[in-house]
Amino acid sequence: MQNRQGNYEKTILVISALIAIGVAVFLIFESQGFEESIALPQAAPRNDFNAPDKQKVANAIETFKKKYLWVSPVRNGKGAPLNKSVLLVMKEGKLFDLLLPEPKLREPMTNVFLVGDPTKNPPETQLPNIFSPNVGALDADADGFSNLEEFNAKTDPRDASSMPPFTDKLSLGKRISHDYIILLKGGSDGTYQVQRLVPSKASVFKPLNEEFGFDKGTLRFKIISSRQETRDNPTLGPQQIYILKVYDSSTKKEFEMEQGKEVNLAEYEAEFLFNYKKRHVIPGIKEGGTFQLPGLGKSYYIHKLEENKATISPLGSDGKPTKDIIEIKQ
Repeated sequence: MQNRQGNYEKTILVISALIAIGVAVFLIFESQGFEESIALPQAAPRNDFNAPDKQKVANAIETFKKKYLWVSPVRNGKGAPLNKSVLLVMKEGKLFDLLLPEPKLREPMTNVFLVGDPTKNPPETQLPNIFSPNVGALDADADGFSNLEEFNAKTDPRDASSMPPFTDKLSLGKRISHDYIILLKGGSDGTYQVQRLVPSKASVFKPLNEEFGFDKGTLRFKIISSRQETRDNPTLGPQQIYILKVYDSSTKKEFEMEQGKEVNLAEYEAEFLFNYKKRHVIPGIKEGGTFQLPGLGKSYYIHKLEENKATISPLGSDGKPTKDIIEIKQ
């Protein structure tokens, strides 16, 4: 019985020993694999590098061989230092140096107008958005006049207190004619027949120095002198005609009437357009009348209205036209 128990214990010991040996062998192999996994890759020998691109090497060598000549730009007849800042603009393939007068970047405006004159006291600054194609239409100081308008008027587009005259924004929209046509028909024994054809037909017979009109209660005209002259009539040959000198009390002017020729004593009124900040229409201004610029309180007198222009003057503090004559075109 004891002999069997001893054999059993020996068997257990042998099996345990075999297991221990197996585990030891496994751990040895595992340790060898771990060492290989953390091993750093060896650098390739120099002889293993790829061959260089011969063409690129040749191009690089040629680049180093080239000689570059740095030439100072000539400005105002003198070479500018290479370390000096120059404002250059490329426009449509052409180079513009804005510190030189020519070529101009934005005709007709000058380059110095755009970038400012540093010699002034205080020095002028550069206009905003000078690289914009419509810089002339912009209003840098928001005074209601564009940069181009100020350039033409020689005012400062950087200063809202410096601006062109407001009448630069005034134009003649149209002239409205109120025709008044009269005709000398003839005369006899010191009495003369005068007709009105427009606006309505009427006729009077009047001697010298007697006031008359064509409407009831209206005395507008007076014949102040008369003479006779000979005129060639294509049908009747030479004829004696009357020529009258007439005074018009409505205009306080004299005019001549030649027998058989119409005289138009038209009255005109103007419709002005005032395009300051927004469009204003000033209607119904007659020759010899006055008007104001909307929102500004500046008054003007109209000397003459012609078909495509008007002549005006500002009113002085006494309410009378000054000697400043301004022509307003259509």
